[in-house]
Amino acid sequence: MAEILGRAATEIAAGRKVLFDTQGRQSVAVCEMPTTWTAAASDTVATGVVIPKGARLLADVVASFGTGTASQTLSVGIRNNLTKVAVDATAIINALAITTAATAAVSTGTKLITGQRYVLAEDCEVYFTFSAHTPTANQAIRIEIPYLTP
Repeated sequence: MAEILGRAATEIAAGRKVLFDTQGRQSVAVCEMPTTWTAAASDTVATGVVIPKGARLLADVVASFGTGTASQTLSVGIRNNLTKVAVDATAIINALAITTAATAAVSTGTKLITGQRYVLAEDCEVYFTFSAHTPTANQAIRIEIPYLTP
């Protein structure tokens, strides 16, 4: 039976260093809404949680939330930590329905789907964006984002 070399094995065979984004320490960024909050439709939420430059985003992101407004969705993106300019508004989660209380592994973000490798080019703050429906006030929301660092 033939054997195909994976990415790390190919690098090693070529005498190149295995990059830290292939092997490293796994960390988890935990972003939570405060106990008391209100927001309007299409509002963004600054989480204050920063994933460092050079970190590799991993799946599965875990989303946990209480019951929300009908047709309500949440997207989770990343933006430059200093300038607040969006890198990708749906990098982590793309339009997750948060209408019925649940906890689930969710990897719908544009930087996680289709087997791609994404390494942050800058320090990035995680932020939330609600859809065009007014979210339920005080809805419990927690997002856990795994990533790899050296």
